[in-house]
Parts: sequence; C-alpha cells; structure tokens
Amino acid sequence: MGQTILILITDTILGILSVLLLLLIINLFTFYRLCTTTNAASGATPSVSILVPARNEEHCIAACVHSLISQQYEHLEVLVLDDQSSDATAAIVQRIIDSLPPAQQGRLHLLHGAPLPNDWIGKNFACHQLAQYAQNEYLFFTDADTIHAPQTVKTVIDYMQSGSIQLLTAQPEHVLESLGELLIVPLLCFTILTLLPVALVHLRPEPSLTTGNGQLLCFHRSPYEAIGGHVAVKGHILEDILLARAVKAAGYRMAFVDAMNLVSCRMYRSSKEVWTGFSKNLFAFYNYSLVFAALALFLNLALFVAPPLLILATPLVTLPSILVLSASIAYALAVIMHLLLTLRFTRVKRGLMLLLCLFHPVSIVLECLILLNSIWWHYRKKGTVWKGRQYLRECMK
Repeated sequence: MGQTILILITDTILGILSVLLLLLIINLFTFYRLCTTTNAASGATPSVSILVPARNEEHCIAACVHSLISQQYEHLEVLVLDDQSSDATAAIVQRIIDSLPPAQQGRLHLLHGAPLPNDWIGKNFACHQLAQYAQNEYLFFTDADTIHAPQTVKTVIDYMQSGSIQLLTAQPEHVLESLGELLIVPLLCFTILTLLPVALVHLRPEPSLTTGNGQLLCFHRSPYEAIGGHVAVKGHILEDILLARAVKAAGYRMAFVDAMNLVSCRMYRSSKEVWTGFSKNLFAFYNYSLVFAALALFLNLALFVAPPLLILATPLVTLPSILVLSASIAYALAVIMHLLLTLRFTRVKRGLMLLLCLFHPVSIVLECLILLNSIWWHYRKKGTVWKGRQYLRECMK
C-alpha cells in the first residue's frame, strides 16, 4: 500500500513536470525577442520621457544615464529623480549634465524627490513624481541599474505603434556575478516561463494573463493616466505587475517581450542583496497569502527537491527501483528546463551557468528559505526594510 502511494505521488510529480516543460518549450518558441530597429520612421516620431527613479545608486547611475542620453531618438527627455539619496547619486547626475554640450543639456534633467508620504512605497512615489513632471506622449520607466543599447527607445516605440500596444514590458539580460545572483536571479525567468503562457499576454484580454517588469515599462500616456498611474498602486511592492493588470482590465493592449539584445540589468550586486531584495518581494508575489505561500513551498520542494533527495538516499535506504527511476526522471526534467532557459537567456559565463543547472534543487531550497524570510519580515514589528526605509505591514498591500 505504501509503495503504491509513493509511486502514485511520483507519477503525479512527473506529470506536473512534463506539463511545465511543455509550456516552457512553447514559450521559448513564442516569446518574441525585440531586435534593433534600423528602418527609418515613416512619419513623425512621438515624444518620449524616460523616467528613472534613483535612490542610493552611485555605483550604477552613471552607466545608466549615459546609455539613456545616447539614445538614437530625436524627441526625447531623460528625467532622473534623486529619491533623497544619502550617497553621491545626485552629484553624479549633475556632473553628467554639466559635462554635456550646451545643445544637449536640455535632454537630461535632475529632479529632487519630496519626502515620502506614510502610505506610499518609495519607488512608487518617485515614479509618480516623475510622471507628474514629464510632458511627453510616452512614459518610459526604467531602473537605475539598467543599461540600454542606443536603439532601445526607437525599437520599443516602433513595436508599440506597429502593434497598437499601450504598454510594453520586457525581460532584460541579467548580469550575474556573485554566487547568490547566479543561483537565485535566473529563477525569475524560470517561474514566469514555466507558469505563464507568454504569447497570451498580448493575445488575450484577461488581466490574470500578464506580468510586468519595472526594469522596462513603457506606457502611452493616456492609458497610464486612465488607470490612475502609480497613485493606484502607491502601497504595493509589486507595482509593475499590478499596473500591467490594470492596463488590461481597462481594455488596453499590452505586450511582454524579450529585450535582452537591448537592455541589461544587474539587479543585485552581492548574495546579501539578493537575499534582502527577494525577501522584500517574494511574499508579495503570493499576495501576502499564507495559504498560497505554503502551497508554493510544498510544490517547489515536492517537484524539485524531493526527487534528488530520494536519489541521494539510495545508498542508505532500499527503495523500489521504479521509485528511483521516477525520481531520476523528475530531476532530469527539472535540469532540462533550467538548461533550456540558460541556453536562451545567457551569453556571459555560459559554461558556469550550464554547470549550475545541475544545482537547480539548491536554488529552489534557497528560494524557499527566502520566502520564509519574506513571510517573517512581513509579520515582524519592524516590517520590511529596503534602502534605508521601513515598511510596516499595515502600510503595505
């Protein structure tokens, strides 16, 4: 009886993994890769405001700003809001402005953020202020840790206009250095492309079939204002996803594309930053639901951790051969999924990244620990802390 139950469980695990692998393969074929546009515009190009919220970004702001002011796009302004940084972020941006030729200085503006209201998340309030200041037709939000190819804005706008798209969001190339980055950050892409049919983000109107990435969110101004802009998500950690859902709920069209040829991003710069950054977001991903979080923990451990543990236990415990075979197939399916994603989205340190695919169960265990820490942060009296700011549970949604 016990053996029958174990075999039934392993068969179920294999069935789920097979479905995830199938969806991943479909996504890899249908996930549109945004490529550099070289054709000349057929008419007048719309005006674009690039909006960069920046808080304590002295290590990366110069590279980001230089890539933005170098955009090969005529009707463009770059607005950087210094969100009360305690480092040299504002001074660096001002030096770049001062060094520009007089004819180009009007392209880059430095704004100084107002004090954060109690019911706002810091980044959301910074983006709101930027949108209030911007005057152009398109609002191109991006993070201070991104670097953009010179044709990024033109390519994004051309694609949006050709497809009558009111919001475009994208997956950039992730720059990974520390071991924590190498093990954890790729799980973002793994989660999206094994759970979300990405082609349906553009083809279907349901708000549930969407995602958003604050590293690149380009809105047509009218839909952004119609959904309430960042005011509508002022207390939400995962504002990018909620904004994307609101766009669809209001009847507008959006697209999620692969922009790794145009945009790169190093989200976190150490294993410690990975731990704190993901701890800030992960429980919010499950809508602060203990039930959903517990289910995610169970499924991740059952699908990706239990099978290799069974294989490792075979020298110590006598297990049915069919059970060991099923566990081996389950582990192989997980590794294959990780390998496929690595081959598609990795260009730097590819050999190392392919080797780390074998350690997918380790990545999952770390993610589970981060989720537990995220839950703890949410319920502790101190709340969630990020970039020197404290967000209490009653202020977050």
